[in-house]
Amino acid sequence: MQIKSYESAVKYLEGFIGKIIFKVDPKSIKEHDPLERMRIFLSLLGNPQEKFKSILVGGTSGKGSTAYLVSHILTTAGYKTGLTISPHLQKINERLQINEKQITDKKFTDLLVSILSSIEGMKKMPIGAPSYFEILVGMVFTYFAKEKVDVAVVEVGMGGEFDATNTLNPLIAVLTNVGLDHTNVLGNTVEKIAKTKAGIIKGEGVIVATAVKQPSVIKIVEEKCRKVGAMLFLLGRNSNYKIKKESSEGSVFDLTFDSDRIKMLNNLELSLLGEYQVENASLAIKTVLELEKLACLPAGRGFKIADEAIRKALKTAFFPGRFEIVKPILRLPLVAQDKISSTLILDGAHNPTKMKAFIYSLKKLYPNDRKTFLIAFKNDKDIPKMLREILRAADLPAGRQDEIIVTEFNRATDMVVSASADALKIKDQIFKIKYGRYVIVEEDSGKALKKALAIQQFSNSTIIVVTGSLYLVGEIRNYLF
Repeated sequence: MQIKSYESAVKYLEGFIGKIIFKVDPKSIKEHDPLERMRIFLSLLGNPQEKFKSILVGGTSGKGSTAYLVSHILTTAGYKTGLTISPHLQKINERLQINEKQITDKKFTDLLVSILSSIEGMKKMPIGAPSYFEILVGMVFTYFAKEKVDVAVVEVGMGGEFDATNTLNPLIAVLTNVGLDHTNVLGNTVEKIAKTKAGIIKGEGVIVATAVKQPSVIKIVEEKCRKVGAMLFLLGRNSNYKIKKESSEGSVFDLTFDSDRIKMLNNLELSLLGEYQVENASLAIKTVLELEKLACLPAGRGFKIADEAIRKALKTAFFPGRFEIVKPILRLPLVAQDKISSTLILDGAHNPTKMKAFIYSLKKLYPNDRKTFLIAFKNDKDIPKMLREILRAADLPAGRQDEIIVTEFNRATDMVVSASADALKIKDQIFKIKYGRYVIVEEDSGKALKKALAIQQFSNSTIIVVTGSLYLVGEIRNYLF
């Protein structure tokens, strides 16, 4: 097997999508270690996961934003910080970042070539070749070890206990809020999902920072911490935030701590939009403040995070595709004008919890603006519940009308080549919820965007809202930029 270009490297990796179907099966778990294949793969790579410090971020909602914010604070504070997120928004290189700079195409290609013999060798083993996600995690760990990062912030892919990233032994395990998502794989109750998510809590002395809210889930996390000897910090108990101002420019909030060094941080300015991002930021701050207590760098030098670094990081934070406001000038062959100015809001909310939080902030920040919704969903999501949230935002007073454009995305996911829900079926679900207004179906997302922009041309007050899937948002960003 020869890989001579970046394009061939990406094509080779995508050839592994859909070859392994992951499912948490209690019977098979008893018979063999679900992480055995990943452990063998990492051993062939020289166990790179043991060669750097790490923070592992899991949960249902907000784990990507929280991981980014932890990384951004540490980078701003002057540390060489690795970051990996999943899925990527536009380009696979996003999964391998150091100090917020993506790996170059050449380094990505060279890295894959350097581990190719291990991948191909596993094809001949009884355990079989690693999955697409497992290969990427192996590449990430190898890259961070080779580049000798001070600390790596790693977002869990799906679940927790049996995720490939859980081969790490992190200094801190972070759990954002837990809700229903990936129920076909992780279980159909919050408690079942929480037990899987809490699987990243392991090793005596590990610090756990969490924003879980449900009493039953808090109990599960507390029991797991007691069992392994972990130290637990719960947002809302050991620290809490109070929002003082929220606008389309961001939020201002106070954060109080049960802490020896800091009791309160006043008037923190967060550039990320949405009330839920204040929660993510609070959890990220708590995480880095706990990290600085650990003497975990060479010569016993611990992390020192100045208040100024925290403030600067929050003020300069930018995480694309999460309540992102875009005001581009675009050439549109399908409309009369050569150029128009449009306001788009891009948000990758892809489960009911995320969608509810996004729509709440959208209505709060833009209560009277007419909106055109451009939506698509992954086919294994709870689409009816997300649609109900969207339709609440589209339900304007009499005489006003919001349009809904249903489309599909073409991007492959980490597990399935074709994962987009059928646009016509989504339209049928909208009408079952008794939405009595006009719904447009355009399966091609590029053409759907042009239709949304054409609608906007005739009403300057219209905001185009793209939501329902990070895969859709990434595809739309490729058209815009």
